[in-house]
Amino acid sequence: MYFKETGMKERGYKMLLSEYSIKEFVDQLAFKSPAPGGGSASALVGAIGTALVSMVSNLSYGKEKFKDKEGLLVEILEEARRTKESLINLIDKDAEAFNQVAGSLKMPHTTEEEEKLRSEAMEQALKEATLVPLSVMEESLKSLKLHERALGNTTSAAISDIGVGIQCLKAALYGGWLNVKINLNWIKDEDFVKDVEKKASSILEKGIRLADGLFKKVEEELEKK
Repeated sequence: MYFKETGMKERGYKMLLSEYSIKEFVDQLAFKSPAPGGGSASALVGAIGTALVSMVSNLSYGKEKFKDKEGLLVEILEEARRTKESLINLIDKDAEAFNQVAGSLKMPHTTEEEEKLRSEAMEQALKEATLVPLSVMEESLKSLKLHERALGNTTSAAISDIGVGIQCLKAALYGGWLNVKINLNWIKDEDFVKDVEKKASSILEKGIRLADGLFKKVEEELEKK
């Protein structure tokens, strides 16, 4: 979750991943360490996609052409702010959850009691590591719905940015799904596995269908220009 020695100068305190510069985060992602990994990257991509719908809404707000849309634009901006902040927070939570799993693996397991404690700790850590990317999927779907509301109600000059935001969120959805699936493979609680897999599958299906439909509309609008 925190600063690792990668040639970057530490700033006097342990930094959250979300506090890194873009270059620092990308360098850290490339470092020989499993965290941060695809989960944190998915959360970041989702946050970027959400930021784009905010940008397009901000570009439209205050313009005479969208005077009657100001109430809607304010709603989009406020919901996008909350969603973006949640996704940024999930960048750190994903790495932290992975570190909890890694920590449980290092617990002693030479006796029966130690093995029991280690197994319980690992199960709990894996569940948390599964719920974080599930949250990334949930927040990404929320953001796609904001893009749906913005499309046609914001400046057409920035419609390509709506399209980029949609594709970012589609990537975040798939990234979250992959991280949910890989963690579920190691969890013994069958009820938990079934429940989470059902939720994640539903979010993925809805999200991808929405993303593809919206992106098609973006492409159609661009063809008219």
